[in-house]
Parts: sequence; structure tokens; C-alpha cells
Amino acid sequence: MSTDESQSNQATGTGNSGCGFFSSETQLVSGSPKWAQKWQNFDNFLPLSENNIGTRECYSYRKKIFERHPHLENALKNHYLEIFHDKSLREANLFIGRIDKELIIHDLNLSNSEAEIKTFCENMSFRCRSTVIKYGENKTAYQICQGIAKKYSIDIDTFDSELPFIPTLNKLSCPKWWLKKINTLRKRHVEQVHRKLNLVHKNSACYASNFASAVRNTQLKNSYDYLNSNQITNEHGQSYTLLDIYNKSVSNPRIRKAELMTRIRGFEEVATEMGHAGEFYTLTSPSKMHAVLSSGKPNPKFDGSTPKEVNEYFNNNWKLIRSALQKKDIHPYGFRVVEPHHDATPHWHLLLFMLPQDIHKARKVFSKYALKEEGNERGAKQHRFKAISIDPKKGSAAGYIAKYISKNIAGDDITSDNYGNDSKIAASKIDAWSSLWGIRQFQQIGGPSVTVWRELRRLKGNTEPEISKAYNAADSGDWAAYVMAMGGAILPRRNRPIQPFYEEKPTEKIDINTGEISKSNLSYYGDIKPAFIVGLISKNTISRTRTMKWTKKMSPMTTYDPMFEGNNKELAGLLALDRRRGRSLSNEEEKSALGLV
Repeated sequence: MSTDESQSNQATGTGNSGCGFFSSETQLVSGSPKWAQKWQNFDNFLPLSENNIGTRECYSYRKKIFERHPHLENALKNHYLEIFHDKSLREANLFIGRIDKELIIHDLNLSNSEAEIKTFCENMSFRCRSTVIKYGENKTAYQICQGIAKKYSIDIDTFDSELPFIPTLNKLSCPKWWLKKINTLRKRHVEQVHRKLNLVHKNSACYASNFASAVRNTQLKNSYDYLNSNQITNEHGQSYTLLDIYNKSVSNPRIRKAELMTRIRGFEEVATEMGHAGEFYTLTSPSKMHAVLSSGKPNPKFDGSTPKEVNEYFNNNWKLIRSALQKKDIHPYGFRVVEPHHDATPHWHLLLFMLPQDIHKARKVFSKYALKEEGNERGAKQHRFKAISIDPKKGSAAGYIAKYISKNIAGDDITSDNYGNDSKIAASKIDAWSSLWGIRQFQQIGGPSVTVWRELRRLKGNTEPEISKAYNAADSGDWAAYVMAMGGAILPRRNRPIQPFYEEKPTEKIDINTGEISKSNLSYYGDIKPAFIVGLISKNTISRTRTMKWTKKMSPMTTYDPMFEGNNKELAGLLALDRRRGRSLSNEEEKSALGLV
């Protein structure tokens, strides 16, 4: 066979070895019956007659792949061996080749260190900045920079001379913008690889990998440091740390949970008063979108869908369902909760209230769209759409959904999740999951604006007759009374008596050369800043809720807990344990690694 023919066979995986175009390892994992003990070190290539794991090329390709992704080396080796024993050498090589391709985008290796990623982003921003300098701020520069971004799976809108395009060029020329985009890409690709390596499921790491948990924990620690290190001061001399503001806002998980439960109970009270029925629906995705079976074994039908893509599938279905319900004059209201299965695949829960005579038609609509894709597969009719009628004699609707709220926020009020995991660990993992994949966990369906509700609670002793009823309801925390004061549960928001009021707030800029002060409503990159909410408007009467002027005082971030670095190292060490030993993290180990104790 000629050299060209040999290279071709290696590239296509059609040679006798079946090793494909993939790479290999520096040290193979023990425990395989097809591995002679004296070859486990594998420092030197051994003839095929004595080594049943492939040819010299197979070893070389494996070694290169494992070296390119050192943080996943053990997991890759284990999975490689499992596929080799269960299927064939060719399938094992094909698998690690696909993983390698997923972690390398053009010439960017997502397994690189943070310093290498930062250098890459600086180089990309420099290329784009140089392009703009060379061609000017025009279509040519835009298209060249767009092409650079597209190579790394970063989508930029096509050039439109009628729309502002200079802000996009400014972003592409900024290393911080590149770093944010690449880091998001990196986290999601690496997490998806963990899912494909069967490292995210109830018998390993439920909901999110230990990698994702460590990333989120670092983010939360840094956010705490930032909030605790910076203050805001108003014209009256009042000063608060940003952490004080956070603790009193709905960003605080416990306050968010309390507000959610208040709104759910309020909707239930409205439904009781109006004679509406409560329904609890669960929507799950087609089996091909699940990475792992309920047994914990890899799903052979898995199509590679990410949790974000599965959630988009639900969102698209919801648009169709909502449109179909409106055509039938059905207007449900309530809440939606998105949570992960043990393998991180999302599913939806919906608590909806509607007229009793609309229930049958609503269920038919939901079932139709839930089964639209591969609806004839085994178990689809039993699992894709489940409907339960809320019986007030057996318990309240708020009580029915409370466990889902608790499970997804902080983990209070329950001891464990559906898989027996400690509730606080489960909540921490679910938080990491939603943050990493950009999934909104809770959403109100129908009803009046929660923004108006929150702004009303900022008013002090308002006596405007147009808003007095809604103000009194909001001030007393009575969501049901607020809903009725705002026109009921199903009135379109545009017809509500009170609307948020927004104004533009230009930023003052000082020219350091002339000292001249100018005002601008443009962002750092040149985008037009969105208008800020400043109050409420009702029948052309404006009630301002934000009258104070606050300035931020920056301070050095000195409160970062160095102990957290140790937690990260411990977590990395636990992750590196040989999965073939069957060892999983205990609750105590995981709590320690996540900083919960």
C-alpha cells in the first residue's frame, strides 16, 4: 500500500486497524481483560500480535487526543475502553474523534488553560481591530470580522446599512467581549462533553457535572466579593453595599421564593373566586433528546441535543400551543417551572387555571403539540404529556407546586430530591445547570405585570385614585387583590390600568483634555441604552418610584475567600477519580466541595 493510500485509510477509518483519524493516550487505564499487565504503562508501542488494542497509528491518534484534553483524559480513557469492549475498536476511535472535534473549533482548543484562552481572545480582537483600521467602519470590515467570528461559532447579524453596525465592530474589537463569548461557548461545550461521557446522571453527578458546579461556585464567590466591596450613596448621604441591596431584592433566592409562592397563592385565590379550575401539566421531550436512560446507562438514540436546544424545542411548542388556545378563546393563567431530569435534559411543569369547560379542549391542544415530533415512539403517549386536575379537597394548587419551587430554589423545606440527593446539593446543582445553559426556571403565564407590582411596593403612602386599590393590595402583599385591581387574570397587559413608565437616562461624560461635560445615551460599545423604569403611569398620571440619585463607589475586592481555591482543587481531584472503580461522591464530600459546609 502506498503512503497516500495509508494516510487516506487513516483519515477515513477504513484501514485494517479501524483506528480512524483520531488520537490517543500517554498512559492507558488498567482493568481490561484484553490488556496484558506488562503493557499497562504503554510507554513503547508493542506489536499487534501481543497488543489487542490496535496498531501504532491507533496508539498515536489516541495519545494526541488525550494530550489535547488533559482535564478529561481519565474520563475519555474509561469511555474509550468501555466502547472498545462493548462494541469495537473502530467505534471507540470514532467516539473519541467526535469528542475531539466538539472541543476544537477551527484552531481553538476549548480545553486550553484560562491564560491561553485569554491570549486567543486578545489575538482575535486585535485581528478585528486591525481590519477596521485597514478598511474603515464599513461593510467590508464588518463582513471580514463577521467571518472571523463565524469560524468560532459566534453568530453576528448580517450587515444592514439601515441599522447601527458600528457597535458590533466595537464589540468584535474588544478582548473582553471575545472572552465573554468564548467562555460561554467553552463552558457549554465542555459540559456537553461531560454528558456524552456519561458523567451527568443520577448515579454520577445529578443535573450538572462537578465541572459546572465548580464554575458556578467560583462565579458566586466572585459576585459576593464584588457586591460586598462596592457601595452606592445617594444625595442624602445614605450609603449601602451592593450586597445589602442584593439581600433585600428578589435576586436573593429566599425572597424570590417567597414572592413566587405569594403570586401562586394569589392566582389560586382568584381562580376560586372566579370558579376556575386548576390543572397541573408536565411536558417531556422525545427520547432522542435524553443523553442518559433512567437506568443511568447511555441512551443509544441520543441525538446530541444540548439542554438549551431542548428548552428551545419546548419554547417553540409553547408558542404553537398558546396560539392554538387563543384561537379557541382559551386564556389560561398560572406559572411554568423548568427543571432538569437527572441527565440535565429539561422538562416543563405548568400550573394553569382556566374555565372548567375549557379543560378538555386545552388538554387536546397540549397533547397534539407534545406528540408532534416522534409521537408514535414507545411510551410517548404516556410520558410526553401528563395532566392532573387539582382537587381542592386533596390539597391546594400552591401546595402542589411548592415542592418544585423549593427543589429549584435553595432546597429549603424539603430533605431530598426525587433521586435521594440532599436538597441543598440538588438546588445548588440545578442553579449551576440553569446558569450555564441560560435557562429561565420560572415564568408567570398571564395575569398582570409583576414589574408594576414591585414598583407599587416602592411607593410610600400614595393616594392617587387611579392606583390606590392596586397600591394597597401590593403594599399588603395581596396578589389576588392586586390581580383584581388590575382588571382580572386574563385581561391583556396592554389594557391594564397601570403601566410601567420609562425614561432615558443619559450618562455624563467628562473630556479629560478640555474638562467639558457632555451627556450621552450610548453604551460603552455605542449601542443606544434602553430606557430605565422610573415609575408608573395611569391615565396620563405619572407616579415616580425612583427619585433618588445614586452613585457607585468602587473599592478593591479584598474579601475573596482563599479557602475556595482549595475547594476547587478538591472538586477537581474528586472528578479525576477513576470512574471504573464505581466510586461516587458522598453527601459530605459534595457539600464540602461545593462550599455548603
